[in-house]
Amino acid sequence: MSYSKINWVDGAVPALNATNLNRMDDGIYNNSANIVVMGTNIETLSHSVVEIRESNTNIEKRIDDTNAAIETASAKMIAKDSLLNTSTSINLTSLEDTEQTVNGVTISVRNNKISLSGTSTAAVNFYLKLKRAVTLEQGKAYCLSLQNFDNINNSGCVFYPANSQTVISSSWLLSEVSAFKNAAATYTATENVTVNSIKVAVATNRLVDNSCNLQLEQNNKKSAYANPDFISESIKPELYQAPDYAMHYLYVSNDYNENTDGFGVTKFNSMLSANDSITDNNYHNRYTIIVAQGTYTDMQDRYAGLSDVGLVGYRGVMMKDYVYYESENIYNPSATIIKWDGATGFDKLTLKSEDIIKKCPFHLDLNVHTHIKGFTFDCKNIRYALHLESGGTGYATKWEVSNCIFKWGGRADCVDYSGKTTVPALGCGHSFGEVGLIENCKIIPTNCTVGYQNHENADKSDFGLSIKTGSSITIRNCDFGGTEIQVRTLKGEYSDTPNILTIDRCINISEVKKLYAAPATKCDWTVVENLNEGV
Repeated sequence: MSYSKINWVDGAVPALNATNLNRMDDGIYNNSANIVVMGTNIETLSHSVVEIRESNTNIEKRIDDTNAAIETASAKMIAKDSLLNTSTSINLTSLEDTEQTVNGVTISVRNNKISLSGTSTAAVNFYLKLKRAVTLEQGKAYCLSLQNFDNINNSGCVFYPANSQTVISSSWLLSEVSAFKNAAATYTATENVTVNSIKVAVATNRLVDNSCNLQLEQNNKKSAYANPDFISESIKPELYQAPDYAMHYLYVSNDYNENTDGFGVTKFNSMLSANDSITDNNYHNRYTIIVAQGTYTDMQDRYAGLSDVGLVGYRGVMMKDYVYYESENIYNPSATIIKWDGATGFDKLTLKSEDIIKKCPFHLDLNVHTHIKGFTFDCKNIRYALHLESGGTGYATKWEVSNCIFKWGGRADCVDYSGKTTVPALGCGHSFGEVGLIENCKIIPTNCTVGYQNHENADKSDFGLSIKTGSSITIRNCDFGGTEIQVRTLKGEYSDTPNILTIDRCINISEVKKLYAAPATKCDWTVVENLNEGV
């Protein structure tokens, strides 16, 4: 509340009386109270200013903390370079692209290739700018060279390192003529000096029709041309852990014999002999057997007429751990053919399935990491075209079959299989934890209605795992030629996580069957079908 003045005047009203005195007293009192409130407000304001200052201090601290965090992150990003050896090209002259025409001569630069054409009507100097200026260090030698000429019959140009259209040294030059003879020009800098361009001088009446690369390097002699824009980064040797295994290669060809260099060591005329020669295969010591184009009947010939009755084991290639089997061109399987008619050497009137039941070009064997790529299997009257049997030891099994053609004729000539078409092209016994892939394959069946047939195995892994997973088999991008897929459970115990078969983008599958037999009471397979057509 504000106080209104009474405006006292000598000898005039307002009179000095109790009313006016009380009014004056109230005004003084009320304004005193306002002054107290104002003081309180000023104190509050003072506290607010302090708080603002403290807040600003906190904000500044938070900003400082943020900046520190950014700097730390930046330092970590920069620190990645400590992992790398970074080297730039030995060629210091990265030229800007350009094209210029003067006095009848056209010069152009594209991707560091210098091209000239025309006939000079008068002397002309061109200056080709560098993308990055180069500092020549005092006391160090530098070499100028012209390389990779397209035409050695024309000449007439001289090249000088220059700075701002001034040559570094009139003696440091290189002409086309001398460069044709593999000459190079060297220069030792007497002080630090900059090169930011290359001068190309053409005299009057010179025919120029050529192109070349230019190289300026810190060296006292010419090195082979290098792309000046190439930057190489590699992990420093002390920080790089190279693969801890070696890969060896063996080669198989029908053309190899005892007169071939390396025969019986790295070169063989039979897949069986190549595979049998490997005795030191393991994770650290791997092998790839590469089979040349051709038709191979070596297994058919070797086992012709030999009955499998009473045989322990299998006949054919027993695939080994960390040994891989490939054709010469895995993308052209029709060029490398494995042909095996198990009826060869037998009397077809008496041939039985038991005579040929152990024969197959490839048997998976137990506990292996392997693959088969790029073959045509032209087979019949044997166990299967391919035998993928992990024997219950799947936790150490991973395999791939890709880019293969299976011309499978079943067991048409076995008297006990007369008229039967249920012998599969791919016969498989899978295990807990096994991982398998069949990809980009084609089945061409005769006397066969089953393309892929499997069963699970009892667990023999002995790994003592507290939780076990079923097998995981994927068939992708395959043509089944009108045959069916069968997944089967033959045991009475099931894993907590079922076996899974994924059929992904396959065609011409007549049917997918889930089967089981005693003592099993259900089929313990989950079948996942993705975008497969024709099922």
